[in-house]
Amino acid sequence: MKTSLLVVAFVLSTVLQSLAQADEDAIKRVLRSETEGFFKRDKAEWANAWAHTPYVHFAANLYGGDFLLVKGWNNLEKQFASQFKSSKITDKVTVQNANYTVHQNGNMAFVAYDQTLVDSHGKTTSKESRTLEKINGQWKIINVTALTNLKNFGLAQNK
Repeated sequence: MKTSLLVVAFVLSTVLQSLAQADEDAIKRVLRSETEGFFKRDKAEWANAWAHTPYVHFAANLYGGDFLLVKGWNNLEKQFASQFKSSKITDKVTVQNANYTVHQNGNMAFVAYDQTLVDSHGKTTSKESRTLEKINGQWKIINVTALTNLKNFGLAQNK
């Protein structure tokens, strides 16, 4: 009896660990897809990564010392509409994400990671954090905080 219970506990533990890894992999795919969709000017790919709810938030620091805070999907979609008006990609951007910290609790997940964007101007690094919600079985972004290292950004753009 004890052996049977131990076997069941071991199998259950293995299955749960496998499910957690599958969720973590799915979360990372959503994060990458959102960023790549943005830089490829693929609105459908970018939008598919987001929850289309009034409680989404996007926050980022901007060049010149300002910041951007957008609340709600409708406002976020409007804020970035001009990015998708032209499907012409002016510069190929390679996305490199590393050093993930993922904390999942049920249908919510918090992720922090380092991001490097590489294009013809060089590299831009940032510290990223995302909150995702599992909606109808799919992970969707509900919060973004993007803190870009702007120290040398102006110098790289002027080269």
